[in-house]
Amino acid sequence: MKIITVTNQKGGVGKTTTASALFSGLSLLGKKTLAIDLDPQCNLSYCYRADPSNPSIKMVFKNEISLKDAIQTTPSGDFIQADKGLNNIMQEMNAIDQVYKLSKVLKEVSNVYDYVIIDTPPALSPLTINALVASTSVVIPVQADSFSMQGAEALAETIQGIRDVNENLEIAGVLLVRYKGRAGLAQHMNEQFLKFAEMFNTKVFETKIRDAIAVQESQLARENIFDYNPKSNAAIDYANFIKELING
Repeated sequence: MKIITVTNQKGGVGKTTTASALFSGLSLLGKKTLAIDLDPQCNLSYCYRADPSNPSIKMVFKNEISLKDAIQTTPSGDFIQADKGLNNIMQEMNAIDQVYKLSKVLKEVSNVYDYVIIDTPPALSPLTINALVASTSVVIPVQADSFSMQGAEALAETIQGIRDVNENLEIAGVLLVRYKGRAGLAQHMNEQFLKFAEMFNTKVFETKIRDAIAVQESQLARENIFDYNPKSNAAIDYANFIKELING
C-alpha cells in the first residue's frame, strides 16, 4: 500500500485540488484507493459531499471507532472525512500519538488498498506530522511564485527531520499548478524549482497543471475534475501527472 501525502506549508497552492485529482484519477485507473481528509477546513470533504453527521477521522483519533468504521463509499473510491475540531483532538493526544496515530490506524487496511491519498492543513502541525510519518511519499504542489518556493523549502527541511522516524519517506516530486507556460515569471520559477529539486534529491514533474477555470467550476459543482469536465486542460494534465507519478 502506497501512502501519498499532498502538502505544502503555504496555503492556496492547489493542494486539495491535487489530492482530489489523485484520488479520483487513481480510482479511474482501477486502483483501490482511500482518501483521508486531515484538514480541519474540510475542503476535500466538501468536494465529496461528505455528511457531517457521519463518522470522521476525528472519531478514529479519539478511539471511538476503528478506521474501517469511518470509511464512506463514494463514486470515486473510499473516503474518510475531516472534522473542524481535529486540531483540538490532536492537542489532547499523548506525545506518541501526536506523531504516530495515523500510522498505527492505517495498519488496519494495509492489505486492502493500493493507494491512500492524504490531504493536509496548509501549515506544519501535528496533523501534518502524522501524515508524513505514515506516508511512503509526498507530492508538493506549488505555484510559480516565491512564496510557494519558501513553503516548499520549509517543508523539505521538515521532511529531512521526519526521516529520523520514517526513513522510507521520499519526496515524489514538485508539481507546478495553475501554470502559465508563456509567462516569463513561470519559466524563471520553473528553473528555481529545478534547482530546489536537485538540492533535495527529488524532481519537478514534467507535467504541469495548466491554469483552467474548470478547476474552480468543478469545486463549485462539488465534482472531481474528471467527472466535471474530462476534456478540460486541468483534467488532461492531472491524468498525465498521475501516469507520470505511478510510472516513476
